[in-house]
Amino acid sequence: MSRRIRVLVNPSASSGRAWATLRRAGITEARPAGVALEWVESRSAEHLIGLVRAAQEDDLAAIGLAGGDGTVSLALAALDGRRNRVPIGFLPVGSGNDFARDCGVPRALDEALAVLVEGERRSVDVARCGPSGRRFCCIAAVGLDELALRFIYASWLPRSKALNVLSALRALAVYRPRAVRLAWEGGGFEGEVMFAAVTNTRSYGGGFLVSPDARIDDGAIDVCIVKATSRARLIASFPRILRGTHGALPEVVMARSPWVTIESLGDALPVPLDAELGLAQTPVELRCEPGSLDIVGRRAA
Repeated sequence: MSRRIRVLVNPSASSGRAWATLRRAGITEARPAGVALEWVESRSAEHLIGLVRAAQEDDLAAIGLAGGDGTVSLALAALDGRRNRVPIGFLPVGSGNDFARDCGVPRALDEALAVLVEGERRSVDVARCGPSGRRFCCIAAVGLDELALRFIYASWLPRSKALNVLSALRALAVYRPRAVRLAWEGGGFEGEVMFAAVTNTRSYGGGFLVSPDARIDDGAIDVCIVKATSRARLIASFPRILRGTHGALPEVVMARSPWVTIESLGDALPVPLDAELGLAQTPVELRCEPGSLDIVGRRAA
C-alpha cells in the first residue's frame, strides 16, 4: 500500500509564482515509488489553515508545504499550539525560505521532494509571542524592519531578496531610532535602536544572516540588537549583516536565551512576526518552544 503525502500549495507564494516554479522543476508530475502524492491548492490563508488542520486528522505519512516562511507561519497558526501528529515537510517556493533552509531542506526542488519522500521525522523549535499566543518560525522584530515591511507591501515589484534589501535601504532614509527595553536570561538592554530582532532561525527575509549562530534545535531564541547609529554607518555595515559577520561591531548586541521581553519606552511599537504586520505590539514576551514541531528532514547518514 502506498504512503500518502499531501502537498499543500500556497499559490500566492513568491508573488503568485508558486505553481509556475513547481511545474518548471517538473515535480508536479513526479511518481515516487511507494508514495502517492496528493496536490491540493489553497484558495486563501484561511483555507490553507483549514487544509493543515484537516490533514492532521487524515491517514497521511507527511504534509508538504509548497510555499515560503509565510506558509510555514500559517501552518503553525493552524496547529493552535498543539504538537502536530503528521510531520511537515517543505518545498521551498517562497520569496523567503529561511525556515526550510535551517531544517536542511535543499533549495533545488527535486532534492527537496526527495527529502519529503525519503526523509525522517525530527523535532525542531518554534517560538511564541504572548499574550496573543501567535507562534512564529523565523523572527519577531521592532524598529527598522516594520517600516521596511510597509514599503514592501506597498511595492508593485514581486517579493524577493532584492526587494527586501531595497526596502530596508529606503526605510533607513527616513527611520528614527526607537527607545526600547529588552530583557533575557542573564542580560538586557535599554536605549535607542535601529532594530532589534529575536530569531529562531539564522536568517530571515531570504537570507539576512542576523543570527548566524542560531539553531532550530537548541531550545533557545537569539537576539540581535543594532543600537542607534548614523545612517552612513549602518549602510556601510549592511553587507556584513547580509553575510552574518556583524557580531563584532561595537553597536551590535548579540545574545541567546529561552525567553526575551521587549518593551517600548514610548508609545507601543508594532512587532511584525515572520514579516506579517498587525499580529503583535509591545510589550511582548517571546519564548522558545523546544522541539514542538515535527518535520521531515534529511535522513541521518
